[in-house]
Amino acid sequence: MAVAVKKYNPGFLTDDEIIASFCVRTAEFDSLVESLSEIHTSASPHSLVIGPRGSGKTHLLLCLAAEVRRNPALSGLFPVVFAEESYEVATCGELWLECLGRLAGQAPKDERESLRLSYEDLGKVTDDQALTDRAIGALLDFADRQQIRLVLIVENLNMLFADSGDPDLGWRLRQTLQTEPRVILLGSATSRFDEIDNPEHALYDLFRVITLRPLDTAECTTLWQSVAGKSSTTEAVRPLEILTGGNPRLLTIIARFGADRSFRDLMENLLDLVDEHTEYFKSHLETLPPQERRVYLALARLWKPSTTREIADLARLNTSTCSAQLKRLVQRGAVTPEGGTPRRRQYYLTERLYNIYYLLRRSGRSDHLVQALIDFIICLYSPTELGKLLDRVYKDSHTSDTLDATYAEQITNALISKAHALEDIGETDEALSLFDQVIHHFAPDRGPRMDLHMAFALFSKSLLLTKVGKEQDAIDVCNDLVRQFGQRREEFLTTQVAWALGSRSLALVKSGESQKALESFDLTLAYIETIQMPARSELAAVITEAKGLVFFQINRPAEALAALDEAISLYSTVSDHPSDRIAIVLMCKSDALNEIGRTIKDSEFSLLLQCLAEEGSLLPGSINSMLPFIASVEPTIALDAIRKSPAAHLLTPLITALKQELGQSPQVAKEVAEVASDLRRELAKARAKHAQAAARYHAS
Repeated sequence: MAVAVKKYNPGFLTDDEIIASFCVRTAEFDSLVESLSEIHTSASPHSLVIGPRGSGKTHLLLCLAAEVRRNPALSGLFPVVFAEESYEVATCGELWLECLGRLAGQAPKDERESLRLSYEDLGKVTDDQALTDRAIGALLDFADRQQIRLVLIVENLNMLFADSGDPDLGWRLRQTLQTEPRVILLGSATSRFDEIDNPEHALYDLFRVITLRPLDTAECTTLWQSVAGKSSTTEAVRPLEILTGGNPRLLTIIARFGADRSFRDLMENLLDLVDEHTEYFKSHLETLPPQERRVYLALARLWKPSTTREIADLARLNTSTCSAQLKRLVQRGAVTPEGGTPRRRQYYLTERLYNIYYLLRRSGRSDHLVQALIDFIICLYSPTELGKLLDRVYKDSHTSDTLDATYAEQITNALISKAHALEDIGETDEALSLFDQVIHHFAPDRGPRMDLHMAFALFSKSLLLTKVGKEQDAIDVCNDLVRQFGQRREEFLTTQVAWALGSRSLALVKSGESQKALESFDLTLAYIETIQMPARSELAAVITEAKGLVFFQINRPAEALAALDEAISLYSTVSDHPSDRIAIVLMCKSDALNEIGRTIKDSEFSLLLQCLAEEGSLLPGSINSMLPFIASVEPTIALDAIRKSPAAHLLTPLITALKQELGQSPQVAKEVAEVASDLRRELAKARAKHAQAAARYHAS
């Protein structure tokens, strides 16, 4: 079951909801709990959690506060939780006044009124040192009455110090924290900052620092399952890790959006997600001062780790100004130093999904780059069994009847259309019931024109039965269609009979009757030879292709390859040149050859690339089918073939991976680089598998 999650502010959750929704960062949580449980009177373990926006700092600290409130082992502690942004704090006195105000709202009920009155009274004090002393005194009096230690949970310490008008804030705070054991500070920051890093600054070496790293694939999977309320695989979550940079907040946004979607639907509707959360992305952008915003947007447009010079040129700023704004953005956690050299640092947007948002919203060439990456990710991380692709060839098999429709025909058409609509939304039983109404209600005394609808209803029912795993029922329906109409020679009926024979063969394949399926394929091809019908060559190619796959499944590689070559030849005679079908056959052939340690020819690899370019997108399984060929040749050969092909723009991650294998360091978006890294691992596996298969084949 999905747990309660607030998109941006977990502070709105109850303790029970916070704990129930906390499923990652558990090692950091355990470390903080352990440090609090081991407090001695002479020690105050102040800690600082550092991580960019959305990395889970707030959730971690709120969960820790909830644990302090409910764990008997921590009963000597009392958490005082500040707001996520303490905008009103500019001096040391205001910091302690804010603490008192927060305590007044969180203390036991019998303490709240007196604390509130103290807070209101101190709000009138103008001398900051007096305010500091009196606010701390009120806090410590409460601690003594309750016999507890105060655990102050203060967010965004780096911005608090950056925006403070008190130059002595750090030193005055340090003095209190080092001398007063009744006060413990647990802070957060979006990045490291001078106050903790510079030995000459006040907070140096005061905190135990816990850095929140990006979630790894396993942690992303855990978070996805917690938020979406359904299981997922690491293969499906890995692309989401790449697109979000392992950022828990962004992954939560995607998990909520994609809870009821398949991986493919989620990725294909990424633009809908971006549109749904426009207010989040825009609010982040609108809070930035004008020059910071220019630098931020320039970096978003570049969509790759970039130097200060590259960013400054695009933002139309001088490098010194740009450098100063980058420093501010890094302090905010909006930008992360990423790669480069100490003298030529490179920067990248911390919230990865904002890059996608900006490029898609901006439109132009950049949105095509993003769409190409999304298509590549769908293809690589959601491989489809090639055999399943045969299902799609039946989708458009209905040929409309041009005869004038009678009243009965209108009803029949309406019933069939409604059945297909019900099938599309998963209402299988209702769809089958409507097909049966057509088949049985209109069976008596039907005329020639009604035969056309009857045949189509039978064929549609057989497809649906095969789809839901009722192969024998589907075979029976196909046999009934052939029995009724197999001797007829009207063009539409011969088309339906031919498709039904093919559908019967497919049902036999799915039921595991491989030999019977081969015999049925032969009967289908023989029938096609005797008739005239639209797209006869294409149907013969489809059947021959399916026949080749069955040969492949029953380990008859020579016959499989012969059938697949015949299918390619048949497809080449089709007038509209079905590039998608040719590509699928080439993919099938690549997989078949790979099983015996061989690969497709250079010319076939080039033809596959050409077909993909004509389609304008990658087909499911196409990347995995390319890998055996790429793994069997030198990277320079594969890279040259891809870069010269019209499909190069679809394969940027693959080009990047091959360049990396050649020792190059292409400057690309981090998302592209991470996909390329995964591709290199897959190439290594492909090389090993290819070598093993070749050894087995030659040994046999």
